This record gives sequence, structure tokens and C-alpha cells, in this order.
Amino acid sequence: MIRARQDLACTLLFFRLVVLVSFKLPRCVGFFASAFLFALGGCGANVGTFDVGGTSDAGALEVCDGQTLAQLASAKTISDGCKSALQTYLPAPFENFDGRVVVLGRETHDDGSLRLFVAGVDGAGAPLSNDALAGATVAPKNGAVAADASVAVSVTPFAHLPEDVLSLELVNDYSASMSIPDLKVVQRIQDDLLNALPPIYEGEVTLFSSAVRVKQAFTTDHAALLAGVECDEGFDRELTALYDGMGNGLQSLTARSRPARVLIVSTDGLENASVAFKKTDILQRVAQDHVFVVMLGALFADFDELSTLAGPNGVYFYTPLYANLHDQVAKLVTALSHGAAVDITADMASQGPLVLAIAGQSVDVESD
Repeated sequence: MIRARQDLACTLLFFRLVVLVSFKLPRCVGFFASAFLFALGGCGANVGTFDVGGTSDAGALEVCDGQTLAQLASAKTISDGCKSALQTYLPAPFENFDGRVVVLGRETHDDGSLRLFVAGVDGAGAPLSNDALAGATVAPKNGAVAADASVAVSVTPFAHLPEDVLSLELVNDYSASMSIPDLKVVQRIQDDLLNALPPIYEGEVTLFSSAVRVKQAFTTDHAALLAGVECDEGFDRELTALYDGMGNGLQSLTARSRPARVLIVSTDGLENASVAFKKTDILQRVAQDHVFVVMLGALFADFDELSTLAGPNGVYFYTPLYANLHDQVAKLVTALSHGAAVDITADMASQGPLVLAIAGQSVDVESD
């Protein structure tokens, strides 16, 4: 029976560095060789060691299809059977959406009043109801808030808003490790979202692997968007230019004039091929333009990377296999479809940072 000796985090670091070395070695041999050796030293002598009949080399541990863990970590493609076998060595599912209210966008009116576009789930994971939204209050964020400092706000459900509120950018990983079944799970999630949202949105679909392509430019045509998210088996699937995919999507998204702008990104691995954008470019534009980011990850997608790219206001979801991601993300889809606009008076908006409270959950609203 296989028994891992080392801490899971060190195991994952080992395999992720193998992936990076494999993809980047021709261009960055010195840096990645050093990083690889540092990981071995930092995680101790047992990095990559397993008890397998006396063999203590993780790289020699055969997992499936005649491939070792190290070979799978550096493989360009991985079969669905091998992905299932890898679950033993991958993190458990995680997310940061339970019990949260999130701000999808904002607009300040000429009279100084502020409109927020919000969605969320209660502590049990259920989407905020109309009754819960109707009880929303706002107060200045000034430390201890007096009981009479909170005031009720005006709330309008998404279903009652005009059709020019939300811009939705869907950025999908088409690297070779994303199998056709994986891509069809992404399609199903996005189908659900496009069908669940009231007609208040426009959308764009961007695909990336080593290269980036806009499959469907921004449109309000529902049928065109559904066609845009269909699994595209003809797209050239190679490496993972995650930052280039996100950067191109953000450039297009932030050029839109709608007040709520949402970037949804699916990926199953580490960045290894971008040439036009860096992580700092992504984070700067997200913060500057108040973009709400949703990161969907599986397989070798890294927790720190998902968390950092989502930003302090965004959300992320991870499952070892894409096959399980649809059910995990379903509550986000439902929450977005039940979102609402919250109107805050000019007098309250002028009091600096605020705290919006809905159904026992709260979210900070920073000043522009």
C-alpha cells in the first residue's frame, strides 16, 4: 500500500516545478534548475519519496498508463484515467465563496449617490433571497459602528434592471491537458450561467493555449454566446498562456462602459507560455477598473495562484478533476442570477469607506 511520507504541499511543489522545468527548460534552464534544487532542499530529504516496496523515489512511482508521477507532471496531455488516479496526490476541493456577499461592480451618479451590483450566498450556501436583499443596510466603516449608524438601502433585483448592466468576459484554458470532457464541463457551467442570468448582460468568449483567440466578440445575442462557449475541438491545444489569456480578456472587458464587469477564467495548470502580459499587469488592471474575477481551477492549478489572481474581492473554486467542478460552482451561478443593485444615498456615500450588510453577511465598500 502506498503511503506518502512528506507533507502534501511539498509534494505538489515538487511536481509543479517539474512541470515548469519541463515546459520552460529551453529558455530558462538556470532559473528553473535552481528553483528545483531549492524546493528539494527546502522540503527536506524525503521530498518525492513514497513507500513502494522499499523504493523511495517519487519519480519512480508508477501511477497509471505506465507513467510515473514525475512523467505525468511533465506530460503535455494526461488521460482522464490518469487524472482520476492523481486525485490521491492533489489537494481536496476548496473555495472562498461560502457565506459571502460580493460586489460585481459600481457606478457613482452625478448627484454623488452610489449604486453597487451585488450577489452572494448565506452561511448555508443558499443564494440571497429577495427578502434578504430587501433588508440590506449600510454604515460607515469607522471601527465600532453605533447602532443607529446603519441605514436601509434601496434594492432592485437583477431581473428588474435595464439590459445594459453587466459585461461578462469568459476566458477558457484550451491547453493540451484540458481533455474534451473537461472542456465540456466548462461549457456546461457557462451554459448554465448564460441561461440563468436575466437579460442584463453582454458577453465575450476568449480561448487560450499557447496562443489567444477571441472566439466570440462582445455581443448581447444569447444564441451567439451559447455557440461561443461550445467545446471547440479544432482549437490548437498546446501550453498554458494563462496571463496572456487573462490580459487580452481584461483589455477587452475594461474597454466596455457597463458598470459591472466580470471576468471568469477556467484553467487546469500553471502559467508557462505568456509573452505579452505578466501577473502584475493582471492585478493592476483588476484593481484599477474594479473588475470582479472568478477563477475556476483543477488538476495542477495552484491555490496561491488562484487566490492571487482572484484578488481580495474575487472568488475562486478548485477541484482535483473538472468532472466535479460543475456541482461546486452551481451555487455561484445561482447567486449571480439572483443578484441585485443596491442604491446608497449621496450623504452616506460621502462618508468614506462603507460596510454593506445583508442577511448576516457583510462586505467592505471602499471609496473611489
